[in-house]
Amino acid sequence: MKSILVPTDFSSLSLKALDLAVELAQPMQASVRLLGVLKYPEPVLQDSLFMKDTDDAFEERIEGVENRLRCLLDQPKYHKVPVSALVDRQKGTIGETIASSTVDLIVMASEGASGWKEQTTGSNAERVVRQARCPVLIVKNGDPLDLQTVLFPTDFTNVESIRQFLTFPGVAEANLHFLTVNTGFLDRTFEDLEEEMAQLAEELGIEKYEYTIIDAVSEEAGIVRYAREIKAGLIALYTHGRKGLSYWFHGSIAEKVVNHAEIPVLTMVYETK
Repeated sequence: MKSILVPTDFSSLSLKALDLAVELAQPMQASVRLLGVLKYPEPVLQDSLFMKDTDDAFEERIEGVENRLRCLLDQPKYHKVPVSALVDRQKGTIGETIASSTVDLIVMASEGASGWKEQTTGSNAERVVRQARCPVLIVKNGDPLDLQTVLFPTDFTNVESIRQFLTFPGVAEANLHFLTVNTGFLDRTFEDLEEEMAQLAEELGIEKYEYTIIDAVSEEAGIVRYAREIKAGLIALYTHGRKGLSYWFHGSIAEKVVNHAEIPVLTMVYETK
């Protein structure tokens, strides 16, 4: 892992994400790129003078954000790793802009989304999780990353994703809890699932772990509830990165957990063959 992207809107939570990214980058000798995103305003009139004024005002905003980023990164605590700043002139949605970046990890803050907002626009973090081709670490509060207990929800189709999660700094040494959520549609017995979990652990070289099967009305509700019960410090989830009709019919458990979890969530795209 050589490059980490941190989107910022200069909120206190996004600055906590930057602090965490720098902390993660140090042992890996990775670089950190701080990204500010500005969307060009859509003109109401097609008058050339109006367009020129709009262009000038937008460039002034770009310059202002660039100066603010430089001042932020001038703090000594950000001199521990190579850190650079970039202002992107947004062409699509903010989520699309962030997700299209070519990096090894995205660390971003999110306060989630619920109710009507979740059903319509969702959150920027949700869009990034859906579209990014690299791991995404969503920071949900300003506390330091606590990797004492890590929760892995699993349906046993994501072996390679779990293998990659275990390479994330500190995860392999954590107390590992694996979880299967029963929403009433399991086609295997609990005994079969426990045997499959033992095979999975052997395949991944995991000697010590906890495995639990719980009943819940939905996968995301079960994951969030169980994470709270075991006081997990991180939820590690894979996503199919669905788009189009597949997304509308099936959605993504990872995106819903990102919206509702109270703790950091690490996601990774799992490519089905």
